[in-house]
Amino acid sequence: MTNCELRIASYGLRITASFVLVLGLLLAPLTASAEGISVIESKAEHSFAQQITFTLRATSDAEITAVYLFFRATGDDQTKSVPIEDFEPGREISASYTNDMRRFPLPPFATVNFWWQIEDSAGNQLTTEPQQTEYTDNRFRWEQISDGDITVHWVEEHGDPAFGQAALDVARASVEEANAELHAPTLEPIAIYIYDAQHNLDAAMLLTGREWVVGQAHPELGVVIVAIPYEDGYTSRMARYIPHEITHLLVYQTVTPAGYKYVPEWLDEGLAMSNERLPTPEFTLTLDEARAAGQLLPLESLCVPFPPDSHATFLAYAQSGSVVRFIRERYGAAKIRALLAAYANGASCTSGVQDALNVSLGGLETAWRASLEPQAPWRAWADQIGVWVGLWLLSLLLAAPMISKLRP
Repeated sequence: MTNCELRIASYGLRITASFVLVLGLLLAPLTASAEGISVIESKAEHSFAQQITFTLRATSDAEITAVYLFFRATGDDQTKSVPIEDFEPGREISASYTNDMRRFPLPPFATVNFWWQIEDSAGNQLTTEPQQTEYTDNRFRWEQISDGDITVHWVEEHGDPAFGQAALDVARASVEEANAELHAPTLEPIAIYIYDAQHNLDAAMLLTGREWVVGQAHPELGVVIVAIPYEDGYTSRMARYIPHEITHLLVYQTVTPAGYKYVPEWLDEGLAMSNERLPTPEFTLTLDEARAAGQLLPLESLCVPFPPDSHATFLAYAQSGSVVRFIRERYGAAKIRALLAAYANGASCTSGVQDALNVSLGGLETAWRASLEPQAPWRAWADQIGVWVGLWLLSLLLAAPMISKLRP
């Protein structure tokens, strides 16, 4: 397998040494000089959606009197600090802390960075270098395949290498195609987790306090989670779900974390819908029925998260994809990037459209709705021959002066 590395993994992502070093410099202070204090063991173990336990063993020439734990999951804004009280002071100590995920959940499939601060009676203090542990769904065993910065994980029970390779091929092509339009300044690593059944994904997300559908991107983590059963037609599902979620990650990287909150829902979801490599026919049918019944949703209502009603949500997705395809066809990919740039700079839903497309949000909606109206046969014929008729009339106008000069 050229340029690919196939390997079995119980869980977790493979983190490169350079990535660890960068996060260490960003997320924790430098290790202090602490004569006599040394760490024998530092580790973290978890049960998905139940608990994560951090354990430390350390020694010192003087009595260790205080231990503090610091940890933060990727995507969290704040570092949690915990003074460890349940340990026996001494020259050699064992300390631990258990975080109850049911009360204080962590983002699923996040990287958790943790470090310790140790103090002794001689006034020495040691802050350890940060370590990382992957908070994955370890109720399952995962197989893994990687190519560059893209890693695909799938449930080991269905360990066919062809399944993982197909997902990796779709993911790699999706990144290349989507980024040809978006031009994300920096491509970050992407991890894709594929559950073997929808109920397993649903249970995992509910356990962590989240409700997700077929799949979802966690853009701040660089993680895509989807449900694709190992059965006939799985490549079709991959072609639909994986590009959709990868687009969300690339939009996030394009507008930066600070700008992502300003991107309207219709644009974010519309880009994801329009980038699916195998569109869902039901969306087109729903859009046509709503147009015919005069029940299309106002575009302004799609600037914010979609309505909870399942039918309205389905229509919102269909409309968003259609609007983005209309913008792409009428204005071109450069204007898609201009829209994202406007929102990255904090534009409102309406002002972003005005700034990037030089049309109001209402004007955009009017033009888009008009594009959905079916054309009468004579209109389609007129559109086809219109250019040639125009050229013929122009030739007559140009020829008229010449003809007049030829008259006696």
